Amino acid sequence: MNRVGKPLQRRGKRNVFCPHYKGCLDHAVREAWSYWACGNCRHKLDQGARPEMRMISTDSIEHHDLRLRF
Repeated sequence: MNRVGKPLQRRGKRNVFCPHYKGCLDHAVREAWSYWACGNCRHKLDQGARPEMRMISTDSIEHHDLRLRF
């Protein structure tokens, strides 16, 4: 069992940005759960693993290059 997180075998919401998400996912896979949820875990709102987005532009005018595939 994941010693930090408390995944529950039920349908519900999961917090993919929780730093303990991987451990809970590994536990659910080992137990062969078809679905799982964060439930009442005290870390369910933890956003510690959310990547920081950096907005850096070296140009004075913002532009985007889009490549279209046909």
